[in-house]
Amino acid sequence: MPRLTFRAHHFLCALGFQGKGYSPDFCENFREKIELLNSNDGNTPLELEVVNGLDSICAKCPNQDGASCNLEHKVIRLDQDHAATLGVKSGQIVTWTEIKQRLAERMTLKQFEEVCSPCAWKSMGACRNALQNLQKSK
Repeated sequence: MPRLTFRAHHFLCALGFQGKGYSPDFCENFREKIELLNSNDGNTPLELEVVNGLDSICAKCPNQDGASCNLEHKVIRLDQDHAATLGVKSGQIVTWTEIKQRLAERMTLKQFEEVCSPCAWKSMGACRNALQNLQKSK
C-alpha cells in the first residue's frame, strides 16, 4: 500500500492548499501529494505516517537541507499543537479520510486561531476557509 509521511500541521495545510508556496518546485510537489490524497480517498486508502521532522511535503521546500528544516524552531510548535488537537502521534498510520474527520470534529475555529497562530500563511485565510467548508459538509 502506498504511503506518504506527514508532519501533523501539514494535514491542515493540505486541506487548505491553494497552489502557493515557497518555490515552484515546492508547489508542484505539494500539488502532486494533494492529487494522491484525493485520488485515493475512499478507494485504496493511501497510508499517511505521522512524523516529527521532514515529510513528503517538505521534500522540495527550499527551507530544508535534506536533514532538517531551517525553520524547525517555529514549525515544531505547529506540529505539537496540531498533533495534540488531532490526537495523533509520531509513527501513527492514518488515512486522509480519517484525518479529515478528525479535522472536522476536533479543530474548532478557536483552536485553529491558537494552533495556527505562528504560521506565516494563516493570514491568507485558505486553511480557515477550507476547515469551515469541511465542517459544513460533515
